[in-house]
Formats: sequence, structure tokens, C-alpha cells
Amino acid sequence: MAPRTKVVLVWISSHVGISGNEKVDELAKQALNQEIHDDKQVIWSDLKLKVNTNLEKLWQTDWDTEDETKLHEIRPNLKERLNYDERLNSKQETVVSRLRISHSRFTHEYLLEGEQQPYCTACECPLTVKHILVECADFLLSRQKYYKTTNMHTLFREVKASQIWDYLKEIGLYGKS
Repeated sequence: MAPRTKVVLVWISSHVGISGNEKVDELAKQALNQEIHDDKQVIWSDLKLKVNTNLEKLWQTDWDTEDETKLHEIRPNLKERLNYDERLNSKQETVVSRLRISHSRFTHEYLLEGEQQPYCTACECPLTVKHILVECADFLLSRQKYYKTTNMHTLFREVKASQIWDYLKEIGLYGKS
């Protein structure tokens, strides 16, 4: 356990009588009267950091207006990394990527075939990746063997990829993703 440090806050009514503070005040007043030069060079690394920070804020603000998309639920914060704690082979990476963007062959093949959107026979609602992974009552018992979350954001943050694979295999959808 770290040793405790006692912190004492002292209020000082003004800088009068404190030589260091008086000197700082004097220099600050002198700086106000100095001419501003636009020819100062900026270090690229400082500028790059500032630009990147501002761009990230703009992108996040723009992304926050897209809260109706399936992707926003999975990744509300753009800076948050989507990582698994295990190595994935190429097939698994492809499946995870498709599931994260809520597109799979099983749920979107109808678009390519020019057919009607498939419906879940048990729940009588559109068959979506989200429905299969976290909502469908028909798959509840199978799903609970592998994970308990009912939210896509938590699913892709806290559940191991192998648990998702095992669930998809059990319900017969692993090869159809």
C-alpha cells in the first residue's frame, strides 16, 4: 500500500509580499505589451497532435449524430479499440468483422438474390445479426451457455470470439456467417 501524503491547502489573499509571485506578475504584464509575431515556427509534432485531437472531436461529434445506425450501438466511441484477447484465423476475422457491422451472408443474402427479407420463425421479426446474437428467444438457452449479454456493445467488448463461434456452431449458423 502506498504511503499516505498529507495535502494542506492554504489560501493567500494576494501575491503581495511573495517575491516569486511578484516577479511572475511583472513578467506577465510585460508580455501583454509585447508585439505579436506571426513568423514563429511551430514544431510539427505539436501541430499534428492538436490537429489530430480536433479531428477526433469532429469525427466523434459527427458520429454521435448517427445514433440510429447499427454500428453506433456496437462502437459509440470511435477511439475505443475493438480487440479480442485471443488470436483469430482469417476465417474468424472475417466472421467477426461481418458480425460487428451487422452483415452476414445468412441475414443479407436476400438482397443479392432479390428476395424478401427473412423473418425469424420463432419471434416473427426481421432476421438480423443483432436478433440472432442477443435477442432471439428461440436461441436463449444456447446463447446463455456461452454469454449472457443482451447488448451488441458489450458482446464485442467482453465476450471471447471462441464463445461466439461455439454459439453460432450450436445453433447451426457458423458456416453461414
